[in-house]
Amino acid sequence: MTDPVRTAIVTGAASGIGRATAERLARAGRKLVLVDINAAPLATVGDALREEGADVRCHVADATSPQAAEATVASALEAFGSVDILANIAGGAGPRNLHQIDEIGLDDWDLVMGLNLRSTFLWCRAVVPLMREAGYGRIINTSSTLARGKMGPVGTAGARLPYAAAKAGILGFTSQLAKDVGRFGITVNAVMPWLAITGQRMQDRYDALTPEARQLLLSRAPAGRPAKAAEIAAAIAFLASDEASYMSGVGLPVDGGFLE
Repeated sequence: MTDPVRTAIVTGAASGIGRATAERLARAGRKLVLVDINAAPLATVGDALREEGADVRCHVADATSPQAAEATVASALEAFGSVDILANIAGGAGPRNLHQIDEIGLDDWDLVMGLNLRSTFLWCRAVVPLMREAGYGRIINTSSTLARGKMGPVGTAGARLPYAAAKAGILGFTSQLAKDVGRFGITVNAVMPWLAITGQRMQDRYDALTPEARQLLLSRAPAGRPAKAAEIAAAIAFLASDEASYMSGVGLPVDGGFLE
């Protein structure tokens, strides 16, 4: 079954899960509006997808800016006539590994909340009126298995406490928004990845772990390895499809059977 041609906005599209999602949606024939704050890698992704025949627009924007969200959505509507899919991939745990609560400053907290929960709210707020008017929409947010918390050292998680709080908030946000917009033909779901090595900073953090810490980390994954970005993107693409029309309000683990 082939879905009609749809327009998708993907935030955090320059690398990692965002790039893999853009590639997957392009293969499904979606028109794409790709958003990232990093101009050069975003342009690289856009050029690569155009060479493969995709219809792509790139917007260099801060995902935590309400003005950027509104302007990008308006531009997408002008270019393609609709905004049917939103994949909220932008996020992160900040640049510093922080373990105990008294190590976390307000700036650390606000940064991580902004990257994850605030950005999710802003982009959903920008697209829902268009989707509501059209009577159709697919929204996929990015949470994490860390929304449930974890024991042990911080590892690759950065500022783990605000990150867990933000990702848990995304689950609550997703559940409530799904109930608020369901009667308008809009579904809202979240994916919950486990560890995925999706960029150089994450790779550096992973490589910096001691062999013992890495072994302990991987011991909680029955698959014995981190996720691949493409594996998470496959779940996002399914939730963005017409075949997922009766799934909404779900926090979908994409974690290889992660042992809590």
